[in-house]
Amino acid sequence: MKNKILGNLPLSLIACAVLAGCGSDDKDELPTVSVAAAVSLKESRTTTIAATADDDDDTISYSWTQVSGPTLSLTNTTTATVGVTAPAVSANAAAVLRVTVTDEGNQTASADVTINIANNLVPTATAAFEPAAEKSDVTLTATAADADGEVETYSWIQTSGTPVTLTGADTATLSFTAPSVTEDTELGFSLTVTDDDDEAATITGVVTVTPVMTTFTVSGTVSEAAFANATVTGTLAGQTFTATADANGAFSLPLQADDDETNLFADIRASSVTTAGLEYYKFVPSLTADVTEAAAGSFTTKLSSAIAGLFNVQPLAEGDSPNTISINAVSTALYSLIVAANGGTAPTNLDSFTLVEKSVSPDELIEAAAVVKLVTQGGVFALPEGVTNVLELLTNTEAYNNYVAAAEAEDPNIITDTIDEIIADPELTPPVDESSLASTYFEVYPAADGFLSRGGNRYDFNEDGTGAEVFSAGVHDFDWSLVDGKVEITYAGTTSSTYFPTVTVGLFGLTQEQVNQLNQAGYFQVEAKQTPLTASLTRIIQGEKTDTYRVVSTGTRAMVPVTLPGGVVINPEPVSYEVTEDQLLRNADKLADLKFTAAELDGEWVFEHYYYAGDEGFGYANMFADIFDMSADGTGVALENDKPFSWALDETGLLTFSFEDGSYTEIIKLDQVGTDVQVFSASYDTEGNLVAADADYALKLDGSDFKDFDQTNPEDMYWNTTINTWTKDSWDGDTLLWDNGFAYFGWQLLEDGTGYQMGSFEMSPPDFEPVFNTPLGWTKDPISEDESIVSINRWMCADDNTKPCAQRQWRLLKSTDGILGPRIYVFEVEDRRINSTSPWFIASGLGPRINIYEEISFDYWNETAVTEEAAISGLVKGMSFTSTKKPVARTLVEPNQKPEQGI
Repeated sequence: MKNKILGNLPLSLIACAVLAGCGSDDKDELPTVSVAAAVSLKESRTTTIAATADDDDDTISYSWTQVSGPTLSLTNTTTATVGVTAPAVSANAAAVLRVTVTDEGNQTASADVTINIANNLVPTATAAFEPAAEKSDVTLTATAADADGEVETYSWIQTSGTPVTLTGADTATLSFTAPSVTEDTELGFSLTVTDDDDEAATITGVVTVTPVMTTFTVSGTVSEAAFANATVTGTLAGQTFTATADANGAFSLPLQADDDETNLFADIRASSVTTAGLEYYKFVPSLTADVTEAAAGSFTTKLSSAIAGLFNVQPLAEGDSPNTISINAVSTALYSLIVAANGGTAPTNLDSFTLVEKSVSPDELIEAAAVVKLVTQGGVFALPEGVTNVLELLTNTEAYNNYVAAAEAEDPNIITDTIDEIIADPELTPPVDESSLASTYFEVYPAADGFLSRGGNRYDFNEDGTGAEVFSAGVHDFDWSLVDGKVEITYAGTTSSTYFPTVTVGLFGLTQEQVNQLNQAGYFQVEAKQTPLTASLTRIIQGEKTDTYRVVSTGTRAMVPVTLPGGVVINPEPVSYEVTEDQLLRNADKLADLKFTAAELDGEWVFEHYYYAGDEGFGYANMFADIFDMSADGTGVALENDKPFSWALDETGLLTFSFEDGSYTEIIKLDQVGTDVQVFSASYDTEGNLVAADADYALKLDGSDFKDFDQTNPEDMYWNTTINTWTKDSWDGDTLLWDNGFAYFGWQLLEDGTGYQMGSFEMSPPDFEPVFNTPLGWTKDPISEDESIVSINRWMCADDNTKPCAQRQWRLLKSTDGILGPRIYVFEVEDRRINSTSPWFIASGLGPRINIYEEISFDYWNETAVTEEAAISGLVKGMSFTSTKKPVARTLVEPNQKPEQGI
């Protein structure tokens, strides 16, 4: 019954009883949680947010969830402190984050926090990109800021233009050196600045680099009244500038070029405003920059100082010009001949100018100047119809020759008279002073294109008024002085030079009977002695490396007596002479760029030195070619006489050969074309006295040898010598002129060992036929295992026609392509004897030398013949001056300068 009663009790009473039995009457309370109402956070930044929770039980859990807004990155979402990373936003935004806590009784409480997400402000940057002068130091300075943070990094890069080296590319200040430019040149740059939120801003800009220009003011006068108010035009570095002369022909012409321009070669011309086609010309091979004073500290001051240092000049007084020139008939004549020698175009730099300057014939120069003077006079001497300007007249050989013929017909001797006027005019032939007179001159002759000058003496002018003319067989000592701008020389009159003129009636007063006697005895040339007494030198042109002088010299000439068979002695009286010559003199003070180098000298070379050639008593001493076998250790052997030597090269390029007996030879390079070299060689005896000297070829052997070279000719060809045809007047461009047959000399070497000496002729082209009237025999003879020579038996002995009595020998030095055909350089010497049993001797004038031959056909002379033109009796108007296809030699009224000839 007891249980039944308990079972009837309400459940609530039972629960009460149970609790009462535990001894407690507490209730389970809800948890509480609190968090900041709002938190500010910059985009992409991270923070923590802590919630504070309370519950009557120690066990509570946390849960963080996002309610709204941009998606946050959360960490530790089940802890009281949550990690929050704001997303990148494009504008300010808000996100709501809720924290929920749960107690053990699974009761919960929540609280919300608003995350105010701030959009990051991008940094700002500015920089000035100012123009800059070339080669200057340039600095670009940036100003950068970050309104809601800090600028962390700078990064400069070049985006365009000539690359430059950047300094400070990771700082706010960038620096570099502007490159050299010839025109305005843009350099692009970009700067990127990054803030502490790794957000960046980029700016770009362009620095314009401007060239620095240098001014060269050319001033002077255009002579002749016809050039009053003339237009003066100058070309420099491809740019053309113009000025106007005043009524007296005076002008000032500023030329400009980039300050880095090294080709300061100017081309100046003046045009008459009253006479069409009347133009004067002048080359100015180098210029001096203007230097002006400017405000202290200015950019111009710095530039002027830089230019002054570069050109080694001092600031000029107002109105001064270092580039003072005279444009006249002589400068115009020189200009035209330079153009002609340069293939018909004006040279545009100093190198091409000096290359052809040496080819200008002084005879042609002074006569062309006379033609210019006549054209300037106008009237009957004006430019012929069909010729547009002075330069065309001077460079068109046919037109020039026609003009000269017409001028002489109009007024006989007008050319010579005008030349005399030019020589006497100090404005056209400026006086020589001590500062412009070279200490040493080398006499040279105008050479054709592809050749070098041969022969020529050296003139030494000592400061004490003494001097010496050094020639091939000795020294002429002299005293000199400057008188009225001329160099006046008085020789000691004790030394003679030897030459070999052709026997003709009138030579030294020879009669026809004496000429016949000499010819019958085999004398077609005679030995003669020339002794100079005085010389007067008037400078016509002061060139860049070569000056032109008119030399009037006096002296005596005498024939060496000849004893004929039968005892007849021909011994005419000495004769006096006065000779006027126009000479090219190479200025030794301006040859610094022509030097031998030690590296090129190792090997076999051909040089000249003074020695006795041939057996004792059967030869003679002179400046002869020899083969110098040179070793890199400074020793060697001269092979002709087997003479050991030592050699040395100083810093000036002077090459010295010292022989065991104490004698020595000094050699200096004067010119070079390809591997051909022109040198001046001076030989000294054991006491150091100058014995003789000469200017001639030198060359390095290239390994060619007749052992491996086929020198035979087809039946219609032969080897034509150029020993006398290297001169400019022997050629019209690349066409060898007939020159009355003088250029026609050589050897035909047929395959069967026979041939002919070519050189005899009975008619002139275009109807020339070779005359084979001097047969010869030839052999190729080995002289060692590796070397062979060609022996040409020029004629056979009268007492035994199976044996030679005149033999020319060749050793091959070098072979190459020539102007007319294959070219060979040979070491050449000729031996002769009286009969088949008499001893050999070296023929006078045919001692060891370099000769150059080119293979040509006999038809060459007919194919290139010049047709005779009818004489012109006056200045004919309307005449056409179009060049013919045939070469034309330039007319010279008073030709006077000829190098020593020899075949």
